[in-house]
Amino acid sequence: MQVPAAHAADGVRTVRVRSFDGVRLVTNFFPAAGLRPGHRAPTIMVGHGWGGRGETDPDAGQVGLLRKAGYNVVTWNARGFGSGGRANLNHHRIEGRDSVALINWIARQPEALLDRPGDPRLGMAGSSYGGGIQLVTAGVDRRVDAIVPGFTWNSVTRSLYPEEAFRSGWAGLLCLSGHAQGNRVAPKLSQGCAAGLASGRIPADVQRWFAARDLTAQVKKVRIPTLLIQGTIDTLFPLRQAIANHRLLKAGGAPVKMVWYCGGHGECTTATGPRGYLERLTVQWFDRHLKRDRSVSTGPAFEYIDQHGTFRGGSYPLPARKPVKTTAPRARKLLINDFNKSGERTAAGKAKNGLTFRLRSFTGMSVGSPRLTFTYKGRANHAKTFVYAQLVDLATGKVLGNQATPIPIVLDGRTRTVTRELEAIAWKFTPGSRIALQIIPNTALFYRQRALGTVTISKTSITLPRVHPGKVTAR
Repeated sequence: MQVPAAHAADGVRTVRVRSFDGVRLVTNFFPAAGLRPGHRAPTIMVGHGWGGRGETDPDAGQVGLLRKAGYNVVTWNARGFGSGGRANLNHHRIEGRDSVALINWIARQPEALLDRPGDPRLGMAGSSYGGGIQLVTAGVDRRVDAIVPGFTWNSVTRSLYPEEAFRSGWAGLLCLSGHAQGNRVAPKLSQGCAAGLASGRIPADVQRWFAARDLTAQVKKVRIPTLLIQGTIDTLFPLRQAIANHRLLKAGGAPVKMVWYCGGHGECTTATGPRGYLERLTVQWFDRHLKRDRSVSTGPAFEYIDQHGTFRGGSYPLPARKPVKTTAPRARKLLINDFNKSGERTAAGKAKNGLTFRLRSFTGMSVGSPRLTFTYKGRANHAKTFVYAQLVDLATGKVLGNQATPIPIVLDGRTRTVTRELEAIAWKFTPGSRIALQIIPNTALFYRQRALGTVTISKTSITLPRVHPGKVTAR
């Protein structure tokens, strides 16, 4: 059911679409630019970010881009964010069913091209929260024909609570925006915010609630063309989140392309590449799969950007070359405390109070997750704690990808060895590169260091993946 709220002479209109439980979703319909009366076009739903609202300007951002490319566009205020109900982190039985109601409504619009009665020719776009809803919707409704999720998650738990280390920098911002502007969120989410920000711990029942919002089960059902766009410097949903979704989509047989660019949740401090490149890729994807124009090329199945702003492409994973391994057998002591925290809430920074190991120089591309191993022994007032690993360009002071990876340790006087994959990188190395591994006691990306003590680290080994770089696609 639709409840009209406004209607414009040019066909732009805002209505309230009734969902499965009576919640009314504020919904905006924008006909394709230049669409003649009586003609129809494919429609693209564009979701908004966490705590936001649906775009209302027909010429702004993705709405304007897609309308000019010949698509109707629908935006909406997600449940709890300017519409009724409470936000449930895109649960398939709640927000997923909201999407079904919206698609039912789109199918009744006179401008919407239909493949059959009740089935509109339909795509979805949007990033972050607006990316997650695409994977959910494509998993619950077969009427979706193509999607372009930008910098979104596979697992909420592994994003906000990796290794049970609370990503307090981003969580604080998300909790604030989730409760601002009259927004309404599910009680479990409020409980998780309060507990995490107060103690760095998420209660077990809230962890289970978050786990039920992970996307794996829905992504496994997706069979439609999917363009995954993820940021190399995204410290909320790092590249490994897109890699997990890519693996599931490929296993299910979905036509999939993955693009890594310098953006997402965070600030790009290296070259961003050619202007408008992602926008062109997005339109090409929809032209190919919604307009079904087989003359349109969507390029290689994988594209990534290096720190110089050059995009290269091939298939994922790229063909491997011999990896580059650096070892540091000498034992070194690290003070575990909460002083001299490095970085910012949304980006890791070069640390002054950590252990620094210079890596071997080589020529070539490293694309993927470095693998770190070290042996340690120490004591602290809280035995179970974390250190953090990051890669630093000593020439510029920049942390590669702005990423720091939590490494769980137990400081009870026993000798242990730990091995972990670090967050993925895409970096061009030269013989003159001065890249170092830093192992640090704390970072502003995560909750403060609770332990006070010392740890001796020895037999440190880090292996960087080395690949055949692929062909240059843009620079």
